[in-house]
Amino acid sequence: MGVLTRYAALISYDGSAFHGFQRQRNLLTVQEAMEDALSILNKKTVKVVGAGRTDSGVHALGQVVSFDMFWPHGPDTLRKALEANLPSAIGVFEVVSVDKDFDARRSALWRKYAYFVWKGNYRLPHLDRYLWRNGKPWDVNKAKAFLSMMKGHHDFSAFCRKADRPEDARRTIIDTELENIGHMIKVTITGRSFLTNMVRIIVGTMDEVATGRKSLSEIELLLKNGSREEAGPTAPANALFLWEVKYDPSPWTKGGYRLCWDWM
Repeated sequence: MGVLTRYAALISYDGSAFHGFQRQRNLLTVQEAMEDALSILNKKTVKVVGAGRTDSGVHALGQVVSFDMFWPHGPDTLRKALEANLPSAIGVFEVVSVDKDFDARRSALWRKYAYFVWKGNYRLPHLDRYLWRNGKPWDVNKAKAFLSMMKGHHDFSAFCRKADRPEDARRTIIDTELENIGHMIKVTITGRSFLTNMVRIIVGTMDEVATGRKSLSEIELLLKNGSREEAGPTAPANALFLWEVKYDPSPWTKGGYRLCWDWM
């Protein structure tokens, strides 16, 4: 059977095909699809650990999973065999063998999410499922000021789905960025860890600030002692991507996701 080896896989997926990453009873998830495919190849049950638990409908370009299995044919062959047994909505960019203490979730230094907002007054039907069509005029300077306020260590209780808010809702946002790409706005948020729906609520609240419905002084209060009801709505899931997960040292030999996604 060979030696039990720990592997890491860099994967992408179209979240519209799944009910999130984490396995759920009677619902198709990315974790279930990965574990089923790997278990077929391993001829024994394989469990995977994901770097981030994306919600239903959220996509990934740089999701990372780790798992243990018996496989005597090398990582490149494993990548091809795995992709051949997965649904077409999941792609596998690279598979590598890693140290036994590598854990896709616990070993991650940070995670970066990207959110895409479409400001054009016409549709792009082939991209609709990956964009939030939001034609309301934005004050981009206010949006950038709002994102700057998100950086640092704060109590993000107001930016978490109420039913899933932990006792300690303090999180650290390392960086934020807003880019104008024609009629599209790309928002990136980088942090060590995130609460449930946190990025989407941040974007929904940013929309209220950028349209003048909330002031920056109100946001200051939200970050001190705010409630979920006082923050903005949860932005649609379909425009959110788990973009990159950082490790040091990087396990990837092919440059990671950048080879494929730097053009976006």
